[in-house]
Amino acid sequence: MEIRPEEFTLFSDWFGSALKTFVIAVPASAFLAIIVCYVISAARRGPVEAFYAVAGVIASAIGKDLPATSARRILAVARLTVKEAIRRRLIVAFIIFVIAFLFAGWFLDPRSDDPAHLYLSFVLTTTNYLVIVLAISLATASIPSDIKSKTIYTIVTKPVRASEIVVGRVLGFAAVISVLLVAMCAISYLFVNRGMRHEHQVNEESVIVSPVAEGSGAGGGSEGLTTSDSYHRHSFKVNPQGVGVTDKVRGHRHAVARDVANPSSYLVGEPEGALEARVPIYGQLRFLDREGNPADKGVNVGKEWEYRSYIEGRSLATAIWTFEGITPADFREGNLPIAMTLGVFRTHKGDIETRVRGVVILSSVNPRKPLQCEPIGFESQEFSTQQLRIPRKLRPVGEDGATGREIDLFDDLVHEGKLEIWLRCDDPGQFFGVAQADLSLEAPNASFEWNFVKAYISIWFQVLIVVCMGVTFSTFVNSPVAIMASVCNILLGFFGGFVSELRTGEAFGGGPIEATIRLARQDNLVKPLEVDLGVVAVRIVKFLDNALLSVMDAMTWVLPDFSSLGRATEYVAYNFNYYDSLLARQSLSTLVYVAGILIVGYFFLKTREIAA
Repeated sequence: MEIRPEEFTLFSDWFGSALKTFVIAVPASAFLAIIVCYVISAARRGPVEAFYAVAGVIASAIGKDLPATSARRILAVARLTVKEAIRRRLIVAFIIFVIAFLFAGWFLDPRSDDPAHLYLSFVLTTTNYLVIVLAISLATASIPSDIKSKTIYTIVTKPVRASEIVVGRVLGFAAVISVLLVAMCAISYLFVNRGMRHEHQVNEESVIVSPVAEGSGAGGGSEGLTTSDSYHRHSFKVNPQGVGVTDKVRGHRHAVARDVANPSSYLVGEPEGALEARVPIYGQLRFLDREGNPADKGVNVGKEWEYRSYIEGRSLATAIWTFEGITPADFREGNLPIAMTLGVFRTHKGDIETRVRGVVILSSVNPRKPLQCEPIGFESQEFSTQQLRIPRKLRPVGEDGATGREIDLFDDLVHEGKLEIWLRCDDPGQFFGVAQADLSLEAPNASFEWNFVKAYISIWFQVLIVVCMGVTFSTFVNSPVAIMASVCNILLGFFGGFVSELRTGEAFGGGPIEATIRLARQDNLVKPLEVDLGVVAVRIVKFLDNALLSVMDAMTWVLPDFSSLGRATEYVAYNFNYYDSLLARQSLSTLVYVAGILIVGYFFLKTREIAA
């Protein structure tokens, strides 16, 4: 999973910059909206009448509708909306959801190396897309249906104000989908737990018992293999006290204990570690080049994905992480747990029997007492998270390379809460690929259940915005057009980054017109259009595409970033804790977008001629 640097920002730091943007963007957007409305009204009524019309609508909204808004009428509209949603066979969506889970076992790979990720990504993605489609279909059909059947006449003549209709509709649809999401969350959790549950027995023929030490009262330890279940088996070791654990396979392990009633047999526990919420502590990353000099980044090995930079093996090339706020109280087990997710690039095959080797060095940042521990070797585990536990007592390395007395990690290497961790590749001709989030300290895990709920809360944020969009578009266009407009805005929200890359030329394929031409001619993405169309035609296409992409890119700055709102799904699927600060940022952003979209929907409905 790609960790974005902006997600490391604390809520307090983010709120300050977001508040400045909000203070500038809201008055500018309001002023621009008034100008656009005035121009449209002037084209229909003339400049003088347009001024009075726009001023009258604004004065009516502030002076009449806002003070006279009734919560009782809003709740009445919301209650009618709930009944309408139920009549529209809302239960069908829930049935589709349940059927998808009943037959999911037919299509999910039982031999997956990471079944937890497979199950979690399936349930969260399925829920996300299903409820978004449901929200669009419900929200965009309500008001146009009322206008077509003329039932809205009985509402606006009560009188019920436009603001109450819009807010009531949104509350009603949000309430219905919220209840549906709660049920989906419970079913999804049970589905994932059931899918991960399996049992192993100990293969007694594989057990090797260590000889009892002479003069020791305890029995000897043992090791062996478990039986195969769910297309995998584990090896295990049990200490002389009869307690042990299996190795980690497919993202989990099992506790193993000698049966007290029958010492020759063993009991294997439930799977552990598959469903968790890891809490990584990230540091700031910097690089040294192969000569040991500071560098902006590592080596580019030619990979298209530039998320990671690479450090050369058997050289002074180093990736250095600086961690802050480290205290012994945060690591009560007496060691320093490190998690690494390294990329590996091989310039030659090397020894196919062994992995690429590397070393980790802990270094003090105290300029008056420079100190490093002796290198701690390891073998890389590509495509998986590798965990190292650094003991508290270490051997230091002096400037002459000689090891000295034993030092304490927290007392001698951590200075004012800061610690540096150096990473080097130890095999010549091989490279380690690293990014800022690829090496972290492991704090105690958070609650997986609460992390799972946070993923559904982020889905609820997306649905709430989609409902507001659908209701707003339905206030001035019919249902099919409202659906199309909502889908286009959602797609721009999900793929805004890709649109920006197309505009700047970082992504291949060109704009809408160029893509259509390539699709019709079945051309690849890198073939120059000038070969077949000519220079003049290509310039026209490029000019029009740049104009369209500029408009689309500008819209992505205004529309909600659905890709960020959906990040909780990735965090949970990869067993990372979704930080409460990120959830707080999303909740505040969602509140602002909902309020803005509701205001737009109110003005559209208020200025619409519903009945003569």
